[in-house]
Amino acid sequence: MKKGAFITQIVIYGLILLASSLIANLVNKIWPAFPMPTPLIGMILLYLLLTFKVVKLEQVAGVSNFFVQFISLIFIPSGIALVTKLDVLKAEGVQIVIVIIVSTLMLLLFTAGIAWVLIQVKEWFIARRTNSNVELEED
Repeated sequence: MKKGAFITQIVIYGLILLASSLIANLVNKIWPAFPMPTPLIGMILLYLLLTFKVVKLEQVAGVSNFFVQFISLIFIPSGIALVTKLDVLKAEGVQIVIVIIVSTLMLLLFTAGIAWVLIQVKEWFIARRTNSNVELEED
C-alpha cells in the first residue's frame, strides 16, 4: 500500500472518530440518561458513509485490515478487569452466565426478526417493481 493512501485512510478514520466523539458528547448533554458509546457511533457513521458512497471501501480497507490484526489487544484490559473481580464471579457466576445466555438468545432472535422483515420488504419492493413494469408493457 502506498504511504499517501495509508495516511489518507488514517485521516478519514480520524475525522470519523472526531465526529463520533462530538456526537457522543452532544447526545450525552441532551440525554444524560442514555450514554452513547463513541465507538458505536463511529461504526454507524462509517457504515452510513460506505452505504451512501461518500467514502469508498478502498479508502478505508487498508487501515481496517491493520486494526483487525490488533483487535485482540483491545480485550486485554477487559480480561484483567475480569480477573480482579473473581469474588463477584464466585458469588454470582451462575446468574451472570444465565443473563449472558438469555441476552444472547434474545439478540439472535431480534436480529433474525429484523433480517426477516427486511427481506420481506425487499421482496415486496421487487414484486411491486416487477408488477409495475408488466403493467407498463401492457399499455
